[in-house]
Amino acid sequence: ASMEQTVSEACSRRDQRDQPSFLRRLIATMGPGLMVCFADTDGSCLITAADSGSEWRYKLLLLQAILVPILYWAQELAVRLALFRGKGLCALIREEAGVAWGWAVATPLLLDCVLALISEVNVVGQTMNACWGTPLVVTNSIFTVCLILLALTGSYEIAEKVGLAMGFLQVFFFGTVFMNHPSGSEVWTDLWSFPLNDASYVKLITANIGAVIMPWMLAYQQSALCEKGLAGEHGPDHLLIERIDTALGSLLTQAVMAAMLVTVAASKMYAGKDIEDVNQLLEIFSATMGGELRAKIALTFAICGACIVAAIVVSLCGAWALEEAMGRVPAREARLLGDTEEPLGLTQKVKYNLANRPVFYAAFVATCMTAWLLTVATPSFAVALTGVWTQFINGLLMPPVIFALWYLAAYKLPAEHRLRPGMKW
Repeated sequence: ASMEQTVSEACSRRDQRDQPSFLRRLIATMGPGLMVCFADTDGSCLITAADSGSEWRYKLLLLQAILVPILYWAQELAVRLALFRGKGLCALIREEAGVAWGWAVATPLLLDCVLALISEVNVVGQTMNACWGTPLVVTNSIFTVCLILLALTGSYEIAEKVGLAMGFLQVFFFGTVFMNHPSGSEVWTDLWSFPLNDASYVKLITANIGAVIMPWMLAYQQSALCEKGLAGEHGPDHLLIERIDTALGSLLTQAVMAAMLVTVAASKMYAGKDIEDVNQLLEIFSATMGGELRAKIALTFAICGACIVAAIVVSLCGAWALEEAMGRVPAREARLLGDTEEPLGLTQKVKYNLANRPVFYAAFVATCMTAWLLTVATPSFAVALTGVWTQFINGLLMPPVIFALWYLAAYKLPAEHRLRPGMKW
């Protein structure tokens, strides 16, 4: 017995040594939270932040900080459901409330994703046209083709790596915060000024809320965790790791919004006026950075990076939502090409993906082509959807999605993981 106990203890110590450290597991697992929060500060959100600074100076700056915990806790509900129920939002609603309710959420969610993708493609086209004179049809066609090719790889990991690389380009805006020398006294005074009797101020509050918490963000993170293979992971560290991922993303995304707001407010170039397109941002940043070429390079990387990560997120989310509503989500094993018996070539991979997930790819391609067609054929209509109005629509669509997440987290999780009374109410 003593010998068996010694062997058992030795094996236990070896297993502990072989287990990756918490930091390594954190780095390996992080991604969905950061990805979706980087997508949060997409092109239309940045224009909303710029508009807030130009029209109301720093009076909406405090709101950016207030929204950090709200964004975090909304996303945490999605994380909790993914880890402990192992399904995306629409799939879980379909299971718990029935097929009709699954479609009731998936349909407006898919439409919201299409609207968001139109906005992303449009802002990329605007940016390339304003900065380099590239025709919209060229930029938008290349962008759309690249999105479809990325999906055809069949790899969530590749999509996530591309998205994170693009999203990190937004940190450029941190460097412009103090270039226009914002007045400390003006910032302090505006922080505590709330002109709620002004309809345009209230509209921008709604737009900023819609810019921070969007229906597709919540649905995306829940489905992305499942796609990444973390669904149903009940280890003691899994929830903590995903909470750190989400908290870091929430802080970064609101910091980017605040940086854009302060940069534009301090420039005073469009004080009291609307910011509606990239051409106006180019003027502001050319003066801020002391040269048009510098501003063109910086805005190209930062704005296009933000739009690319957002486009990846919304196009995936819309396709996942339709797939989940139809009850066509494949088993985890069927999603991984690496699990097939023999290595597949590129053509075989594409055929395998199309045959394995026809609903996903049909929805993905249809979403991308709709966005491309509208931005190329009716650019004025696409411009109308970009910016504050897009976020305003998101704000109106949030309540039913938030309610579904709250209800599922409060009543449909294992008892030990449900929302506690303090969080529930």
